[in-house]
Amino acid sequence: MKSTILIACLASSVSTLLLAESYTPGSEQDPKLRAAYFNAQTHKPFDALSEIASVAQKTGSHFSPSDNMKTAFQAAANELGLKVEDIGISPSVLRTPVDGMDASVGIYRNYNLGISLLNTASPNDGIKILSDMSTSEFVKHDELLLKDKANLTLGYYFLEHDDNTSAANYFRSVRRLSPYANKALVGLGWALLSPRATSLKERGESSDSSAALAGDYLWSGSDDEVAWSRRDAPFRRAWAVAKGEKEQDLLAALVPWMELISRDPLDPAVQEVMLIIPYLMLHWDGQEARSQQYYVSAVARLKQARLDLTAIEQDIRSGGLLKSIHDADAVDDSGWDAWLSDLTANRLGGYLSLLIDRADFRYALTQYRQLNHIHVRLKSSIDGRSSENNAVVRNVMAEIERHRSDWSATLEKLALERIIERRQYTEAYSAEAEFALARNYERLYQQLSGVAWSESES
Repeated sequence: MKSTILIACLASSVSTLLLAESYTPGSEQDPKLRAAYFNAQTHKPFDALSEIASVAQKTGSHFSPSDNMKTAFQAAANELGLKVEDIGISPSVLRTPVDGMDASVGIYRNYNLGISLLNTASPNDGIKILSDMSTSEFVKHDELLLKDKANLTLGYYFLEHDDNTSAANYFRSVRRLSPYANKALVGLGWALLSPRATSLKERGESSDSSAALAGDYLWSGSDDEVAWSRRDAPFRRAWAVAKGEKEQDLLAALVPWMELISRDPLDPAVQEVMLIIPYLMLHWDGQEARSQQYYVSAVARLKQARLDLTAIEQDIRSGGLLKSIHDADAVDDSGWDAWLSDLTANRLGGYLSLLIDRADFRYALTQYRQLNHIHVRLKSSIDGRSSENNAVVRNVMAEIERHRSDWSATLEKLALERIIERRQYTEAYSAEAEFALARNYERLYQQLSGVAWSESES
């Protein structure tokens, strides 16, 4: 596919030579270089390289972009798997200082290193790397997302290691409108539910004594950092009631969870909170009726979520996902962020947000959209060419279409896997909500029948 993209890029660049411009080609103020820089910055590398190739053909590769432009153009070439010399540009023209190039990839390298070190016998180095990212100032959207992810990672790390004060601080550092905000709110609630928990090292206690100390609270044995299972009863007894400090902790934990519960019911974090809140209200004196209401609401919302996920699956199978991508690209030309925001704005058409957190889906989506854009660009460049040139372009377009068909199949396959997985999880949550509701009705029946509930049966 690399050679096809290269031929398409060079073919597209020829059309820009047909336009006469009254400026000094190759200067930093060259409109074509500035347009190429904008395209590179907004994740449209094919357009960027087409403009650069056009400038190179006009100037004989004698042009002088700024250092920021050089870095962006190199990144655009890397995004397409090309080298700048492939499009007739000397590497020396776009050579940048080593520090400048490292800065663009350094935080990603550091994040991966920090994650790997967290899983070693000496995790402090990993904590230090991720903590430095947490306190650094970033401007670019991708870097801010990585900072949010570092804060989320540290939050759950400290939560799992009984340092809830540190965990709460990192969860609060995740931006409110970040894609990671919902997971952070779930974790923040658990951290606030036991705010006096500190690290084992600070307490000088063993893991056994830690378990005894934390016995009154809910701790997760799940590999999924969001699903802090309610099956491990945090109050030791099924119908125990929180009092004193525990009641205050419960009230504090409910603040982030109450904010989260009204959000998208297709989100795993929201589904988890649908069951957390009524469960904890059972242990809050006088809130049994509200607990029942929340369980009833959870059953209804999860049932609707199952129906929505079934509809989404049918939409993907009928080509709706690919159509939504085509429609968004045809209307919007303001870059990736605006395109994604537009897709996630409406209810079912916005299910892309359920898929985008998978790295393999993001990669397939990027490849598919790039091929779409190349196809449209080549089609628009046919007008005004000779018949011989048009034949070359049509041959390239046919090759692009073959690759596009392959990536569309991959995209739909990955999307279906994710949606089916989410539907299965939703069905499990729905079953658990219905079971909890039935158990509450059984308890009420026992009370009305004058039969004392035996704690040993719980």
